[in-house]
Amino acid sequence: MLCYIFDVDDTLIKYENFDMREWYEFIAEPVARKMKIPMNFEIWKDMIEGKISRRYTERYGILAEKFWQEVDRRNLLYRKVMWESGRLKLYEDVKILKELPGKKIAWSTSSTDCIRYVFSLFNLEKYFDLIVGKDFENYRYVDRVKPDPTFLNIIKSIVKCTICIVIGDDEKDMKAAKNAGCFAVLITRRLRSSRYADLVIHSLGELKDLDKKFL
Repeated sequence: MLCYIFDVDDTLIKYENFDMREWYEFIAEPVARKMKIPMNFEIWKDMIEGKISRRYTERYGILAEKFWQEVDRRNLLYRKVMWESGRLKLYEDVKILKELPGKKIAWSTSSTDCIRYVFSLFNLEKYFDLIVGKDFENYRYVDRVKPDPTFLNIIKSIVKCTICIVIGDDEKDMKAAKNAGCFAVLITRRLRSSRYADLVIHSLGELKDLDKKFL
C-alpha cells in the first residue's frame, strides 16, 4: 500500500506573519500561569524544539497530558483568531491531493481538533484516510512527537503502508521520516535543504508520479 503522510502546518496550511512569541503568549503563557508552572518564552521554545522534555510540567506536579490538553484548547482558539484576521491560508499547490494515488494521512504535533478545524475551512478532510495529532490515544505519546518516529510507525501499522512517503517543511519531519524507514520529501516552504531529505521539492505538484519516478 502506497501512503503519503503530510505534515499540516506550513506544508498544507500557511500561517501568514506567524510569530512564535505571539503564539507562546496566546496559547502557553496563560495555561502555565493558571497552573502555576514556571515558564518563559525560552523554555517554551526549547520544549517545542525537543531540547526540554514535553513532560517538563511534571517537575511541578502537573501531568503533561493535562498541560498539553489545555494548551491545545488555546491553540484551537488561536487558529480561529488567525482565520478571522485573514492570516490562515491554503497553499495553492495543495490541489494536487486529489490526483495522488494510494492512502493520504495528515500528521501533526498539533491536536486532532486543530487539524480538523483548519481542514474544515478549506474542505480538505475528504482527501485524507487518517488524521493523527499529538493527542492520539489521549496524549499517551505526548513525549514521542517529531523527530521521534513513534507516530509514523503507528500510522504505518494502522494503514498497512508498504511504501511510505513523508512530506514536511522542516528538519524534524525529515528526521522522523528517516527514523521510521520512510521516503523523506522536504517542501521548501521555510528550509531550502535538509540533510535527512531524500528529495527536495518546491511545489507539491512535484509529487505527481513520484512513486513511478523515484521508488
